[in-house]
Amino acid sequence: MIDDIVMKSEKRKIAIIAGEVSGDKIGSDLIGEIAAVYDIDLFGVGGEELARHGLKSLFPYEELSIIGLWDIIKNIFTLRKRVNSTVKSIVSYKPELLILIDSPEFTHRVAKRVKKVMPNITIINYISPTIWFWRQGRGREMSKYITHILSIYPFEPALYKKLNGPPCTYVGNPLFESIINNKLSRKKIANTNKTIVFMPGSRKTEIEQLLPPCINAFREIKKLGYEFNLEIPTFDRFTDLIKEKFVNTGLNYSIYTNASKKIDSFWHSDFAITASGSATLELAACKLPMIVIYKLNKVNSILVKIILKINNLKNISFSLPNLISQKKIIPELLQSDCNSKKITAELIKMLNDGNIINDQLSVFDNIHEIMKVKVRPEKAAADIIRGYL
Repeated sequence: MIDDIVMKSEKRKIAIIAGEVSGDKIGSDLIGEIAAVYDIDLFGVGGEELARHGLKSLFPYEELSIIGLWDIIKNIFTLRKRVNSTVKSIVSYKPELLILIDSPEFTHRVAKRVKKVMPNITIINYISPTIWFWRQGRGREMSKYITHILSIYPFEPALYKKLNGPPCTYVGNPLFESIINNKLSRKKIANTNKTIVFMPGSRKTEIEQLLPPCINAFREIKKLGYEFNLEIPTFDRFTDLIKEKFVNTGLNYSIYTNASKKIDSFWHSDFAITASGSATLELAACKLPMIVIYKLNKVNSILVKIILKINNLKNISFSLPNLISQKKIIPELLQSDCNSKKITAELIKMLNDGNIINDQLSVFDNIHEIMKVKVRPEKAAADIIRGYL
């Protein structure tokens, strides 16, 4: 108790950069845990959640929502300007700790330059860049400027060790934990019609790429006599875009933006078809069988192939459930395979083959065991950070 009082009496200067809505929320939960022990002065980039802890963002954090190499190239001058001003501001602020969350193309550029000017600063990376998919050399390079990585995926610590990267600790996955802590269970739907959850992405570019082949596939299986309802959880800014594409399709669908309704639909639907990303982990948490799809635009696809030095991206496993379980059970349709014909074939398999469903369910049980943690992720992360403070 005395130690807590001493800690609270000292104002600790912490800089944080959080990109994306999820990063803002994760950062807010983390800062809340740290602030329970230390009196914090917060500085950096974030959104509404971090603003509740007194953060006045240096610029709108939505600017960090950049996807794909081509998007980075198109925005390179704006990105460089923001990096320069952010580095200058953080160095002037003189924090003892810098926390990076998401948006690695921005946050890591800032971190490298801050570390050069302030070599004694502690830099924590909460949520690692996806070195398990591409640019593994970055893992080794990060040891030069990252003090510790707080990982949300259980396979990452071993990978960083193999790559001679910085210390990496799996602290648990906030998204996964929040779902399984609701203690809901899968319920059999008393309905002859199947219910399919459809999530075409969280960015406009993803949605524009994935809607056409999926809608064509849905129409095709309807022609074949399958009766089904589509549940389409999305964000407010995308509802009009999605509705426009579904006009005159003859499909039964429901579009909604409520987060709790989305999770509820996961527990009560038959299976899902979803863009690759964190949504696949949400579905695994709810034990909802799925088909995973993804399609980069032509420019991004060419750039990724050049950097990865491979000719065929579909040889790579890219969905989180497959990566975590180390089993390629979840169907993945990437790039040229993400077409209406192959999507239709996978949908028909899911509608007819109970063994495919059961195989996925057994994998989900395994994933739940692998992901299990004893301490809340934000508390585990805060405990490590308090050790550095």
